Amino acid sequence: MVSFRSSFHPIDAAILWCDLVDHEDEILQVELTDPGGLLKHFPQWPTLHLYVERICDAIINGELPATYLGGPIGLSDPVQRAYWSIRHPDLCGWFARTYPHEKPAFLFSRESDHSLCVNLGVHLALQADRDALLRELESLRRTYSALCDQQSADLDDPAKISEPKANFGALPENAPLLLYVIVGALLTLMLGKSEKGQPRSIFDNQAAIVDAITTLFPNVPGLSKRTLDRKFAEARRRFAQAGQA
Repeated sequence: MVSFRSSFHPIDAAILWCDLVDHEDEILQVELTDPGGLLKHFPQWPTLHLYVERICDAIINGELPATYLGGPIGLSDPVQRAYWSIRHPDLCGWFARTYPHEKPAFLFSRESDHSLCVNLGVHLALQADRDALLRELESLRRTYSALCDQQSADLDDPAKISEPKANFGALPENAPLLLYVIVGALLTLMLGKSEKGQPRSIFDNQAAIVDAITTLFPNVPGLSKRTLDRKFAEARRRFAQAGQA
């Protein structure tokens, strides 16, 4: 349970940290009469000594702000540390920085810890972007597969791949050059903007499309970054030439 105290002595914080509140009186008696003797008197609770020393070391090293009876801390007398005082927010900040994965219950409410939660609106927006990405990538994959199939069928006739610019006016539907033009048109469409200036897709540039494809389809033959960069560049060049014909 979260403590509503405004300040703690090091031994108080260690007792709460170890969940030894039921033994607080006997622990405080030892700490006052035999500073540094916690481990000797309470060997069954080794973490009590460890946690007190962690807190005191942090104070001595300037990592954890504290005072002695409202004034500066003198480090020469070990008895004084029983009266060192640490403000609640300073102790919370020290824990958050030094032991972020512990967050003891006397300082941090379990119910109010939403650090690992994802905002619903952010989740829905990311999901919508992901779905759109998958649809566009699937379309590109089908187009690319068709291009690969056609190229494989025409390997014996390399001249078809480099048809002159003058032939752009009447391309047969199965021509490899036509597939380049289609891919170039798709890339231009995806990277362009609508008449109102809105992006038509979530991709800013060709590199983003290539990264998305290689990430989602890492094991598909022919979809390496090098191949995609080369084929996409060629497709955009062929598309530009077709527009000028």
